[in-house]
Amino acid sequence: MFIRPALSSSLGQAARSSLRSQAPAARSYATEAGKPSGGSNLPLILGLGGIAGLGAWYSLGGFDDPKAAKSKIQEKGKEAADKAKGAVDQAKGAVDSAKGAVGSGALNKDKFLEFTLKEIKPYNHDSATLVFELPDGQKPGMSTASAVVVKAVGDAVKDDQGKDVIRPYTPITSPDTAGHMDFLIKKYPGGKMTTHMHSMKPGDKLGIKGPIAKFPYKANEFESIGMIAGGSGITPMWQVMQDIANDPSDKTKVTLIYTNKTEQDILLREEFDKLAKDGRFNIVYGLDKLPKGFKGFEGYLTEDLATKHLPKAELANKTKIFVCGPPPQVEAISGGKGPKGSQGELKGLLAKLGYQAEQVYKF
Repeated sequence: MFIRPALSSSLGQAARSSLRSQAPAARSYATEAGKPSGGSNLPLILGLGGIAGLGAWYSLGGFDDPKAAKSKIQEKGKEAADKAKGAVDQAKGAVDSAKGAVGSGALNKDKFLEFTLKEIKPYNHDSATLVFELPDGQKPGMSTASAVVVKAVGDAVKDDQGKDVIRPYTPITSPDTAGHMDFLIKKYPGGKMTTHMHSMKPGDKLGIKGPIAKFPYKANEFESIGMIAGGSGITPMWQVMQDIANDPSDKTKVTLIYTNKTEQDILLREEFDKLAKDGRFNIVYGLDKLPKGFKGFEGYLTEDLATKHLPKAELANKTKIFVCGPPPQVEAISGGKGPKGSQGELKGLLAKLGYQAEQVYKF
């Protein structure tokens, strides 16, 4: 058989060039933590197999023009190189994604870190938004829905036994927000932590630890969600609602029943009124006493009102009811939480309406 040496040499050079071009990239990630599953050198093997096949075809006379043959082999060599590079990039992306999923972000769930107050903005007569800086433009490293716990720096806030006062809060900024984390804090009479936080000035520091995972929300897991919130118990609801609102592919329907003493006490009202224009959200306000022209209900949430607005219990695992608010309200709606943060027995209004414990989550 007649072999064409010049082209055989070109084939070898093309193959070696393709391999050399990928070697540095492969070595760059040799020390990455863990190997992503499902990785493969198949694109490179197939590509080089294609080059070898072209060489054999040429040797058997498949090409009449040596220049055309050389050009074709070089083209296939480049394709193999590109495929191999793509495989390496894909593997790197999988590693980076895995790293980002394991507690990355500004927060530390095992210890309190100090964060600097950037700004405090009055919200209404007893509430303010506190904006804390996240270093290096980081995200907090939270998921929906989750919270944090906070404590004062040093000995600024102690309880009657001399222990640090530690309180849980849910940021009002979404987990995807980078560079800052905001809290909307209502000041309660006699509340040591809320009083302290309202007294803070820009530049002051606060100890924050987290995230503390709550309900692991997933898009489209439920057809509908009912939310019952009172006062500052609105913040975990807002976190879930932001997640849904920011994802056009999430078709979950949400009804929020939000109760307060007065119209001035309604937190995030502007944001909720905007969401109400989105067909996925229905916002129902309740006040102790309705002012003239206010759209909502007066007094307590009754069985009739709950039946009218909430998803039906008969939807079973297609619906979820979230509850968060002052302890007396939670007790009346769903029964209080159990020991050590457990969900406790389902009682109250929701039990009377036929909901099952697995359909209800108490924040």
